[in-house]
Amino acid sequence: RVSRQARQRSKMAEKRAFGIPARSRQAGSWLVAAAVVLGLLSVADARPLVRNVKTNTEFKKLLKHHAENTGLPVVVDFYSDGCGPCRQIAPHYIKMAEQYKGRVVFAKVDINANRETASQQQISSMPTFQFYLFGKKRDQFSGADTNRINNMLQTLSRESQMKNVEVTHEALKTFYSEHAPEKMMEMDDAKLQAILTKAGPTGGPGHYALSNALKKKYGKAPKTIARSVPAAPGDAKDAKGDAKGKPAAPPGSSGKESKKEAGGPPKPNLHLASSEELQAEIQKRQEAEEAKREEEATDDDDVPTIPIWEAKSRPQVETVVIVGSGPAGLSAAVYAARAGLRPVVIAPPMGGQLQGKGVGVENYPGVNGTTGPALVQAMQMQAAQYGTVFEQELVESIDVSKRPFTIKTNESTIQAHSVILATGADSRWLGVPGEWEHRGGGVSSCATCDGFLFADRDVVVIGGGDSAMEDAMVLARTSKSVTVIHRRDAFRASKVLAERVLNHPSITVVWNTQVLVFEGRKVRVLPNGMQLTLNEDGSLIEEDFSKVRVKELKARLDAGGISYNGISDKENLVDLIRKSIAEAAAPDEDGTVGMVDERQMLTRVRTKDLTTGEEKTIEVHAAFVAIGHDPNTKMLAKQLKMDTNGYLITTGGSTVTSVEGVFAAGDVADHVYRQAITSAGTGSMAALDAERWLSTQGHCTPAAAAAAAAAVEVVGSREGIMLRIGLKYGCCMASSAVRRSWWS
Repeated sequence: RVSRQARQRSKMAEKRAFGIPARSRQAGSWLVAAAVVLGLLSVADARPLVRNVKTNTEFKKLLKHHAENTGLPVVVDFYSDGCGPCRQIAPHYIKMAEQYKGRVVFAKVDINANRETASQQQISSMPTFQFYLFGKKRDQFSGADTNRINNMLQTLSRESQMKNVEVTHEALKTFYSEHAPEKMMEMDDAKLQAILTKAGPTGGPGHYALSNALKKKYGKAPKTIARSVPAAPGDAKDAKGDAKGKPAAPPGSSGKESKKEAGGPPKPNLHLASSEELQAEIQKRQEAEEAKREEEATDDDDVPTIPIWEAKSRPQVETVVIVGSGPAGLSAAVYAARAGLRPVVIAPPMGGQLQGKGVGVENYPGVNGTTGPALVQAMQMQAAQYGTVFEQELVESIDVSKRPFTIKTNESTIQAHSVILATGADSRWLGVPGEWEHRGGGVSSCATCDGFLFADRDVVVIGGGDSAMEDAMVLARTSKSVTVIHRRDAFRASKVLAERVLNHPSITVVWNTQVLVFEGRKVRVLPNGMQLTLNEDGSLIEEDFSKVRVKELKARLDAGGISYNGISDKENLVDLIRKSIAEAAAPDEDGTVGMVDERQMLTRVRTKDLTTGEEKTIEVHAAFVAIGHDPNTKMLAKQLKMDTNGYLITTGGSTVTSVEGVFAAGDVADHVYRQAITSAGTGSMAALDAERWLSTQGHCTPAAAAAAAAAVEVVGSREGIMLRIGLKYGCCMASSAVRRSWWS
């Protein structure tokens, strides 16, 4: 039993903790329990840094909420787990989400799981980033360009802060009374409210435009306040809202509390709520919390991180720098790090050829059932485990004409005593008319990245090697049909891959055929997703809807997210399409226009039979070029010896190049094998060659010296010492401490 004094103390404690007195002795315990539950549920009401948008309805709801209620910019990453650049940009995307927390909303769409949104947004390459502000698409581009993403975030967050204001009813009334008294005589509260409602019921860019318009007309502007931001949809604090879209007052309140400090939602007056209202509020918050838990359970924000290079914690001149982070570069990093050389790997996060392979890796010993990106990530983590650090920037120049060697990136300058070049090779293009114009609009070199975007459509693959066979198999999983175009009468690919392609029911092979030109149509994609066809000069083609079926009209409206409920006849549907196009192209009240994206969309490929000379046209939606690769050696022209194709020339049986201290590994010096396993092998060779060369030059890090000395203490026999030091710690043979230990 509880004494009267104890009950009084309980009431006082409750009032201090929650700011609410008990209504009565009978209701006291219920209110305490309700308040505790509501308090606990509100602790975790924050969403993940990057919201995983699973449905098109959720996508539209997200954009609408932040356009009408918060005014915050929204950036959306369209990605796929099988896309190498997508996986590599993910950690940077999360870091930016942390940096802009509270100023920008970050979201992501897995095109494999949310195909409807990807299709409606006309996504044709990955990763693709879209940027929205006040419901308008402001920019869109493909590729893992962190600098461009960051620049857009800075621009939109500043604009959001500037335009996210509210003109209150009292401020507008005061303004007219002071600066336009004759106008105020014609006004009443209803007319003033109508002006504000037209500008935007909850503030935002409409109120900003209203303020500017009044300043332009009268020389002064009404006072504005920061726009109040209600909770996001599904959050515990979210309320249904009134008819005008403003946050609803809490149960039993008068609504006056909502006029408090801008930016913070009103606190619920639980002491005025009935038990039924409290139960409903608890149920609502529990459902919201459960939804967030499910969302966080599928979120992949916990991508393993790797140690990043920082100038202040590194020596002025690095012992060894490895340029490239494919199997060759990472294998070299593992060997160099285990020898105590503290290597630096410089490469952008996009990765190389293996990073972009979503098919299973079947020909790498000890690896079974994993993909290229997963294998590269495991290599990175292994290299980092032994002391490798990473500078994830694009190398702009390498100077090996003087010592120490200098490597410049777009963010840093690093000097090194030795350099291992593992820059690999880039996809080779055909160089035919229309190829460049349609890249990103149907022409691609990465079937793993972009193939799913053309599901249930006709595609072609151009090439006859292993890469072409792998691309054809990837595309056959999702595409309606795959046509392989090869200029010879037999494949150069391995027998196993070639037989899989030839025996696949969805793949057709066209032999002795050459691609002449890629052709398509020019389209304009409006902010709402509506697509218009253009003439070559950019003028709009007047559409003839007479032969378009009702089903196709509805599909176009669906693509733009436009409701046509209650409309079934063709004439009204056509009118709705034209009206939607006009509205999407019109500027807002503040003069801003959403992004209008013009693209070249591939529709056909013209080919020539090399035997008969006959030309044909193949109707397709996408073409994937897989004709080989060119070595990334242009930045080293006239500095190192190369063959006629640009491959680095190495001394027979080693990785030594024409400049002492510079070593080459992987595809950059291999025009014959070009396999992940051979690249890894030459990577280890390059690390060993570099280690021995550093020994002859007297370069030895303290870590390497300590490792070698420890080896001398552990191994007892002369043979063991020779083996351990000579082969594994060769760079420290010049160390006097090691020599003394050896001879003693």
